[in-house]
This record gives sequence, structure tokens and C-alpha cells, in this order.
Amino acid sequence: QQQQKETEKPDNKGERPKSVGGGGTLTKRQKEELKQQQQQQEQKSKRGGNAKKKKMATRYADQDEEERELAMLMLGHKSKDKLNGKGEEGEKAEEKAVVEEEAEESGLSEAVDVRLLEIIRQGKCTRKDFDGQTLAKLAEFNDAEGVEILDRFAEAEILDKVKNKAAFLSGICHRFRDRKAKEVAKEVAKEVAEIKKIKQDEGIVELDEDEKAALIDLDSFTAQPRPDDVIHYCLPVCAPYFAMQSYKYKVKLTPGIGKKGKVAKQARDMFARMQDAAPRERDLIRVLADTDMVQQMMPNVRISTPNAGKKK
Repeated sequence: QQQQKETEKPDNKGERPKSVGGGGTLTKRQKEELKQQQQQQEQKSKRGGNAKKKKMATRYADQDEEERELAMLMLGHKSKDKLNGKGEEGEKAEEKAVVEEEAEESGLSEAVDVRLLEIIRQGKCTRKDFDGQTLAKLAEFNDAEGVEILDRFAEAEILDKVKNKAAFLSGICHRFRDRKAKEVAKEVAKEVAEIKKIKQDEGIVELDEDEKAALIDLDSFTAQPRPDDVIHYCLPVCAPYFAMQSYKYKVKLTPGIGKKGKVAKQARDMFARMQDAAPRERDLIRVLADTDMVQQMMPNVRISTPNAGKKK
């Protein structure tokens, strides 16, 4: 019996003990490989993270919580108040704040901004439909014109079918500007016609463009001013006497011992005392500068006219 028990007893000397508990054990090499894989994944996730955080901290250093929330709204994210359940009033207030901020950046006036907000509330468009370039075009008009353009935009029958509302609004702006330019041109043409008619009634002859182009500065001077001429100033000249036969104001100079300044003043006084001198002409003669007359006067001369030496 003892021998039989010894034969029945299994021989477990050459077998390894099996682990109990359901999972297999890892070897030392497998543990090291798993640790290396985890370190590589951590390095990949951290690569560039510090630089990105540093860049964001520098860029948004001066941004407070309200500015950050408005920026998130512009990008389409929901605000904290909306997530907390403020309702439609909170959404409208946030939408108004975003529209006002973007309108201020685009240069829209208050009246145009209010009208644009009304159209957005009516559901005919959204703020995202308009880019900055379109709003800049709208800002070029004054308040009345901008509101009229937005009224035309809102009253358009095909607005619901329009996909690109920014281009549609830009087209209205261009057409409005063209119409305004035509109206201004008509008003200018009407004023020109009225002025031309007034000139014809008064007998004023206007030169053509070719005649005006052929004129020079000397053509604006006259030796015989008429009563209806508009005279700006008078200019003293000294020339041969036969060349000044048609001049209204003239004196004859002959050799003598008179000084330039004295002779020039004497001639000026004679011109101012002429009986046929108009009030405007007389005033312009009296204000002639002595230096201008002396520069044109010849030296060692005297005035040779009847009653030149007599005083009235």
C-alpha cells in the first residue's frame, strides 16, 4: 500500500507554479517598454504646449472677462449667462452688445446701427451675413442715406431667397451712390442753365472754352475801363506817348529836373481829380503804392499838360 501511494503522488519538481487570480504577470522587460511608451506620449502632448501658453498669455494679457466673453460670442460660442439659463432676453442683450461693438469698429453711426439691429431682430438677416468691408461701404453715407439703404434692403421681396446678403447690400449701396451722383449732376446742370439765362438777359457775353484757353494774364488788363467792369486794381506803366493814345488816364512827360517820387505823386493826384473818373477807379488810384510808381517813373522829367502847375 505504501508503494502504491508513492506512485499515485504527482511529481511537480520540474513544473513552475501557476499564478492565481486571472491575469498574467509582466516581465521586467515588458514593464520597461510600457513605461517608455507612456513617456513618449507625454512628450508628444507637451511639445509646443509651453510656448503656446506663453504666447496666449502675452496676447491676451490686457483682456478682461467681458472682452473674452464677447470674443467668444463673435466666434459662435455660447456665453456663461446663456448656459446658466438667462433666456431670450439675455441672448438679445448679448447679440445687441456684439452688434454695437462691431458697428463701432466699422464706423456706423448710431441711427444706422439701430436700424440694422431692428432688421436683425426681425429675423431677416443675421450679423454674420455682413463682413467688415460691406459695413465700411454703408458707413460712407450719412445717417439719412444709411437708414434709407437699410430700408430698401429690408423691404426687398427677394431678400428671403438671397444667399449672399452682404453682396446684395453692397449692390444697393452702389446703386444708391450712382443715383445720387446723377441727381447732383442734374442740379448742377440746372444751376448752370439758370446762370447762363441770367447772363443772356443782362447782355453778358461769356467766352467759349477755346477762347478762355487762348487768354493770358495781359488780356485781363484794359486801358479804357467801362462802368460795368469789375476792377480789382490798377497798375502804373510808363511807355511812349503815341502807344498810350487810347488810355483813359495818361500824362505826357518831357525832360526836366523833377524827381521821380514828386512827379509820380503829381500824376497820381491829377488822375484822381479827373471829372470822368468813377468812384471805384478813383479809390484804386489813390491807394497806389509810392514804390510801384517810382519803379516805373523815368528820372529827370516833368509833366507837360495844360494846367499841370495850377492847383484847384
